[in-house]
Amino acid sequence: GGDAAAPDPDLVDWLAGFESDPGIGSNSWVVSGEHTASGDPIVANDPHLQLSAPPIWYEQHVVGPAFDSRGVAFPGVPFVVIGQNHAGAWGFTNAGADVIDFYAYETVDDGAGYEFGDGVRQFDSRTETIEVAGAENVDIEVKRSVHGAVLSQYPDGDGFETADELGVAWTGLSATRTVEAVRKLNLSDGLDDAEAAIRKFDEPTQNFVYADDSGDTYYWVTGQIPIRTVDGEPVRGTRIFDGSAGEGEWGDGYEPYGESSWGGFVPYEEKPGVRNPDYLATANQRITNDPQHYLSEGYAPPFRGRRLYDRLDARAESEAPMDAAFHRDLQTDVVDARYDLFRPIVEEVVDAGGTADGNLDAPTAASLLDWDGEMRPGRAEPLLFEQWLRSFRERTFGDDFDAADLPEGFPRPNFWVLGTLPVDSEWFDGDRAAVAADAMTDARERIDGEGWETYGDWNRVRFAHPFDQSFLNYEQLPTAGSPGTIRNFHSEASTGASWRMVATFDGESEAVLPGGNSGDYFSAHYDDQLSLWADGEYKPMTRTLPDGVDLTFTEGER
Repeated sequence: GGDAAAPDPDLVDWLAGFESDPGIGSNSWVVSGEHTASGDPIVANDPHLQLSAPPIWYEQHVVGPAFDSRGVAFPGVPFVVIGQNHAGAWGFTNAGADVIDFYAYETVDDGAGYEFGDGVRQFDSRTETIEVAGAENVDIEVKRSVHGAVLSQYPDGDGFETADELGVAWTGLSATRTVEAVRKLNLSDGLDDAEAAIRKFDEPTQNFVYADDSGDTYYWVTGQIPIRTVDGEPVRGTRIFDGSAGEGEWGDGYEPYGESSWGGFVPYEEKPGVRNPDYLATANQRITNDPQHYLSEGYAPPFRGRRLYDRLDARAESEAPMDAAFHRDLQTDVVDARYDLFRPIVEEVVDAGGTADGNLDAPTAASLLDWDGEMRPGRAEPLLFEQWLRSFRERTFGDDFDAADLPEGFPRPNFWVLGTLPVDSEWFDGDRAAVAADAMTDARERIDGEGWETYGDWNRVRFAHPFDQSFLNYEQLPTAGSPGTIRNFHSEASTGASWRMVATFDGESEAVLPGGNSGDYFSAHYDDQLSLWADGEYKPMTRTLPDGVDLTFTEGER
């Protein structure tokens, strides 16, 4: 937009260290009973996170005077974060809302203070000592401003053109009610209770999907979303604001590190949402084309979202019901939605020739034209397709990005950007077919050099234990999926479905963890779900009590 400003390159380099790995996303959807075999709604959710041994989630069934919930939580959390209770089922995906801003200041008093409005404020400053084993301890000066944390450790000690200090406002710096919201969600007796609970879910921003045993369905964006203003007018959060001039303020009542009133933030009713949708799916795609307020620019490419809706729409138009088996099949769908976008470019490669097809044992560009686009471990075509896409992107953007003095490892544009560039784009130096053909040769030589024969030779479980000991790490099983499939999986980055759940109200709820529920290597449950997960299978998610457990509640306790 017109309010954007080009930041100093050193600033971009430094801030890149705070970025999360690109490509991590999630899927969720809710379908009303109008389309299911049982007549009850179904909720599906598979959050995509960094995968590790043991898994990030701990599966639990919590039963007590006020609880009867099963699902997953972070270890030690006494509630279910994603799962199902006696009345409803729910899931989350990242909404990607912009909830962080940066503020540059004009400093005074040798950096002890900063201009703010018509006056001068002093930074809230203290010294923290970091104990270092085998070396001298390090003293770090920690500063706070009216906006929150102050980032002062610049590369090589240099400042930036914009200011000497950089303040950070982030919703996560304020005390939130998220734990209270999750607790009340576990206690909820249906949609009205669940909605009341989720209104208190302050951070992070999530797409919340829900259904209850009365047949209600629900979708809403949760989390506090700031309304930024400059000269009293709302603006987008896509620039560094002049903190000394009071730009980009977050309205009344925001107090970092304190209890905020959240005045001046997007009201719950004005966030995207719908009560009782027929069916609705989220895959971190753009939430709406016409938001009432600025939400974000950080959305995922539409590949997973498009494929989800293609299959849901087709099933809804057919006479076949959306039973639990259909949703499990959908959650493990391996058709790469990038294929339709890039197939015409593969045709250009084949027509251009010169791809060394006769010199290597790897699959050929021509073989991709007869392929169904499924990223299965036993096939050769998905191996070539994935490696070619990576080479094509690097051939297109690599030299120019490296010459731009960007941070090391700065991500290239995503595959949606690459696939939608005009054929005569300057990025292709006037010949897209030649760039794509050279990339195909690169990919085939890499495959042949590594000795890979099928996609599963490269696309494997690589979940490492924090101690990174061979006996603690999970077996590197081949698996299906890619960054462009609903069954989302990034082999090298080890990101993917950290929990797959299809929750029904007819006793057929099923789920699976990528590994096992125990961190004890000698436990039978250390990795007993790994092969199920890698093969796209599930286990029951019943809420029946184990033999020998007898819970009796007095009237009014439940």
